[in-house]
This record gives sequence, C-alpha cells and structure tokens, in this order.
Amino acid sequence: MSTTPTMRSRLKLNRPSLRKLARPPKQRTPLGTDFNAANLPVALALQHCRDCGSVQYPSRELCQRCLGDALVWRPTPGSGRLVSRIELHHSLWEYFKRRLVEKPWPVASVRLDCGAIVFAHLALETFAADTPATLAADTPVQVFTHTDCSLNAVMIAVAAATPIASRSQRQAIAAGLGLLEPAINPEGI
Repeated sequence: MSTTPTMRSRLKLNRPSLRKLARPPKQRTPLGTDFNAANLPVALALQHCRDCGSVQYPSRELCQRCLGDALVWRPTPGSGRLVSRIELHHSLWEYFKRRLVEKPWPVASVRLDCGAIVFAHLALETFAADTPATLAADTPVQVFTHTDCSLNAVMIAVAAATPIASRSQRQAIAAGLGLLEPAINPEGI
C-alpha cells in the first residue's frame, strides 16, 4: 500500500513517531518567548524586580516576593550549585524518546548564587562523570542558555571550571549534548 503525498503530510502531522526529523518542543507562552528574546545576546538573562531586587525564575508577570510588576530582563551571573540531578528515562516528546534509546538524558536543578533555582540540561562530559549520580549535591556549576534546534533558549549546566565566555564555547557544549540537531528516524517520512 503506497501513500500519497497528501496522506504522508497528514500522517506526519498526526503521528510524530513517523516523522523523519523530530525537534524539541517549540510551543512557548508569551513569557517564554520573552525569555528566548532576552537570552539571545547574552549567556544568561533572568527577570529582576526593580522594587525589591529579587531574581525571578521561571518568568512571571509579578514579583514573587513583593508582587510588584516592574520586572526587567538583565544579564545574570550563571554561577551556582547543584541542588539535585537525575536521569530522564522516558519522555512523551518524540525528540527525547529517540535520544533516550542511546542513553538516559541528564538534567539538574541548580541554585544560582543570585537565589533563583533553575532546571537545566546537565553536560556530564564537563564534569568527567558517567552518570549524574556520581556528582555530589552542592557541586559548583555554571549555567548558561543556548538556542536548541527549535530556536528556543534552553539552560545548560556545566562544571564551574568550564570556559563558557564565548558563544563558540557555549555552542560546542550544546552541540555535544545533541541540542542543535533534530533527532532522526531513518525509516520516517
């Protein structure tokens, strides 16, 4: 049974598992879109309250401390410490499902020195670790953002001594994680 081009496009739209190229989730809220825009020119930008000075994450419309609405995006130092780290073994997103066939996906919660706790992809190769379980809680890290292949800003946590000053250094780390390329299904449409 052969499929016509129209049927192929319908299958492609309705069955993500049949797509040849799978990308990370692209849908973002208006605040998520603002996060993307603020993080394009810098390594890490978060919302800061003009009234009380607290750093906001995730992005919000009102300050979580004083309920003020004077929130501005500012470059933020990415230094912090690991709070927790885990391996993702299952995902509903086709992009991650295909990556998880090879090995679990490491992720971490990081308390930044500015006080915010963020959730980030964990670049294990920068720690010379095989699994997140080998990393101690309270390990010093740096967090930066980079766009993935869906052109959304994502956070990446690396060892504190890892050089991330230049865009090319950050891009090499994101590429090493596989975030810059779609996940391929050779039998897909």
